Amino acid sequence: MTPLTPLEDFRRILQYSPWHFWGLANSADVPVDSACNDIVYEYNWQAANAVGREAIKEALETAEARLREHLGFPIAPEYREETIMWPRYYDKTMVRRADWDPTGKRISLRVPDGYLQAVGVETLALVGNATLTFADDDGDGLKENWSLSIATTEDEPDKIAVYFIAADRLDSDPVGARWRVEPVKVAISGGTATVRGKRWQVVKPINYEGVDVAEIDPTVDANFAATLAVYNRTTDPDGEGVDTAQATLIWETNPCHGWWCCCTGCASSTTPADSSQDPAAIAKAVARVGIRSARYGELTPMQAVRNATTGVWAEVPWDMCREPDKVEVRYLAGYPLESGDVAKKLQTIVARLAAAEMPSRLTACDAANRELYRWQFDLARTSGANDEAYGAISAADLDNPLGTRRGQVYAWKQIRTLRNVIGVTTG
Repeated sequence: MTPLTPLEDFRRILQYSPWHFWGLANSADVPVDSACNDIVYEYNWQAANAVGREAIKEALETAEARLREHLGFPIAPEYREETIMWPRYYDKTMVRRADWDPTGKRISLRVPDGYLQAVGVETLALVGNATLTFADDDGDGLKENWSLSIATTEDEPDKIAVYFIAADRLDSDPVGARWRVEPVKVAISGGTATVRGKRWQVVKPINYEGVDVAEIDPTVDANFAATLAVYNRTTDPDGEGVDTAQATLIWETNPCHGWWCCCTGCASSTTPADSSQDPAAIAKAVARVGIRSARYGELTPMQAVRNATTGVWAEVPWDMCREPDKVEVRYLAGYPLESGDVAKKLQTIVARLAAAEMPSRLTACDAANRELYRWQFDLARTSGANDEAYGAISAADLDNPLGTRRGQVYAWKQIRTLRNVIGVTTG
């Protein structure tokens, strides 16, 4: 899994040198002049008493998962597949025989995520590979920026994503979130997409591997990707298979015993021609999904078929003689992006919570870790040492589900103002 928060956003919020954070240094331009200014390596085992970028990703993933649990939505749109129990009446003796609720509307259910953006599966369509142009826009002798341009029929910048090309990916990995370069700025004009980013984001991944990893020279063009793959990243709502449809309805098989028989009858129960009598089998049907409440993740999945001639979908009655037991739903959900990146207020929450979740610091020296140390500090401590003084923490802050480090307390305070809260009324 890859965190929704780009490492570059974490680096910027924690105020660490961009060159050194991405393993780049040389004696003339961006020297490592002390242990307090050391480079960050890819993995923990490549440097003693320091944390690597992979461990930072894990901390970001942990922070995002904890936030999703308490907020009721991911911090940015992400594709998910969830299996939800079909909603039943509270009175278990009552069952539905038709696919509508008591008001005559379609039956609804809630997925765990709010801020629904679309229902369907992720689709990546290659636009093409584009050559990077590096530039020293501030005239300091270092090329900090890159840009590329490519023809496209897409008109929404948020649907353009760039990845390392196959030749630069490790282990012949397919294109995916691990190899995406972000954050970037995308502009589309006159059928041309222009993408811009920072040079330290596109170091060739192979340069980070190995036991004896040296500092990477930021002035050598060969250390950086020359080409990136540009993709259209969209949602396909029209999958017609049980693994690609917006949703899949699932039924368990019925038990057959005594005088009572299954919906399919008893005649074939001793020598069934299919698996309809198999206790381990399930039945699946393709479903379409309406969004009743995007903010709160309320959906209306119903069995449907697509007309091959017109392309129009139409609801059909359930294949089985009873309502489904479960439903698999595939969707894109999460707090909306701002200019193609995670919303600023959520970036800060994630970064500070991730800092609190990290077991150690970026380098061995306190001077380079002041911001990180601030959010790792445990507010529950009641006494000081040397020049540190510890203040009291309120009971409300102490009794929160995330923890008592400053970053955890800060995140919990933000959660209480941002979370999706679903109320219940009685009549």
